[in-house]
Amino acid sequence: MMRTVRRGRSSSRRAGAPAAARRGADWVFIGAVLLLTALGLVMAYSTTFFWSQVKEGNPLAIFSRQLLYAGIGLVGLVFFSWLDYGILRRFAVWIMAGCLAALIAVLLFGDDVFGARRTLLNGSMQPSELVKLGVIIYAAAWLASRRDQVRSVSNGLAPFGVIVGAVSFLIVLQPDLSTAAVIVMVALAMFFMAGASGQQLGLVTLIALAAFLVLTTVVPHAAVRMNEFIKVWQAPNEMDYHIRQTLITLGGGGLLGNGIGASGQKFGYLPTPHTDSVIAVLGDEMGLLGLAITLALFVIFAWRGLRIAQSADTAFGSFVVIGVVIWVIGQMLLNVMAIMALIPFTGLPVPFLSFGGSSLVSLLIACGVVISVARGSRILRERERQVELPVVGSHVKGGKAVRASSTIRRGHSRTRFARAHRAQSARSAVEPESADALIVGRDIRIGGALGRRNSRRGPGAVRWRGKWHGA
Repeated sequence: MMRTVRRGRSSSRRAGAPAAARRGADWVFIGAVLLLTALGLVMAYSTTFFWSQVKEGNPLAIFSRQLLYAGIGLVGLVFFSWLDYGILRRFAVWIMAGCLAALIAVLLFGDDVFGARRTLLNGSMQPSELVKLGVIIYAAAWLASRRDQVRSVSNGLAPFGVIVGAVSFLIVLQPDLSTAAVIVMVALAMFFMAGASGQQLGLVTLIALAAFLVLTTVVPHAAVRMNEFIKVWQAPNEMDYHIRQTLITLGGGGLLGNGIGASGQKFGYLPTPHTDSVIAVLGDEMGLLGLAITLALFVIFAWRGLRIAQSADTAFGSFVVIGVVIWVIGQMLLNVMAIMALIPFTGLPVPFLSFGGSSLVSLLIACGVVISVARGSRILRERERQVELPVVGSHVKGGKAVRASSTIRRGHSRTRFARAHRAQSARSAVEPESADALIVGRDIRIGGALGRRNSRRGPGAVRWRGKWHGA
């Protein structure tokens, strides 16, 4: 038995709409992002006022530029948080094309600084930071459209590896091994969450390790950093000057720190205190307590981000959020381990905290997309108020209708991350003859006669607002 109900504001609540669809923006996540951005501005001033005074005669010169970038990034955050993130999926191919073009432009026309080409426009733009978000969006769209083919070597692993490998290769040519490593790490995490097998991940890991060993011998500065790292453990008295000063700075703050702006190491002793070594300065000025609070903010960022990914209304949205979370947390952990001399010095900036306009703008835009994913279910409900959805009579509880979407969340999808509105199939929720009328969420699989009639569209094809997209 099946009857049809018209979705309205009240009916969506009666019909068992998930809590994620009603909550709108995640204000805990937003609060963590704003606090990290504010802390980053504090550290930008603390680590640059000396340099600004010496080089430009104005202690606020460098800080004012970071403040401008923060303003631009916050505007991007607001814009993308209100933009339906589903639009990004339609332009994923063009976004990736733009990323590749930007990386090629850096190699051809980039600023040559110490033998490396990583920036454009006299150092004001570092495309590789924006490319991280572009790769996440494209990889999310690709994985969402091929969820049933991820475990295939020819249709899953091979093409995905070519896409990520091409981007990483262009970044390695700059050379910028640490950024390439972050992109590979994020892509592998997304590929794993999409349902990749252990054998596939093992194979990719072996290839990545082999490539890493080759690059450490071919790229001069990579070999130097590896040798410096080995000295830390074999001959501590001969460790590199930068590593030594970083460890001295990190351990100089004690429990409560010496006070904001009071670190003496940044006055000519510690190289790059505003970028690579900002965590060491933070530990010196705010102490162990300040470091703990900072790490707690990153934990909250990851916790709420994964909650958003879990309740996202599409596989694409889940993968985007997972990619952003892995990007931020993974890059932060790599920097902290390098500061503590647990891995070779990477030169990676700390997300939100390190000075850098391209990094901050791209991070805030990415957070805006995450907020849009959190609001996605609400946007979808408002746009589909007048859509008639089938309701299974056997799932009517207490006289209240239960929408089909609430009965098909536990699916047979190979993805490892649970999502709201994940479907087993239309056949398991409603009778086959009614599958044509089932449109729930943005990437629910269409089964029954409709699925057979449109099999040419490939596995995982879904119907959304009259158009077909991959699931």
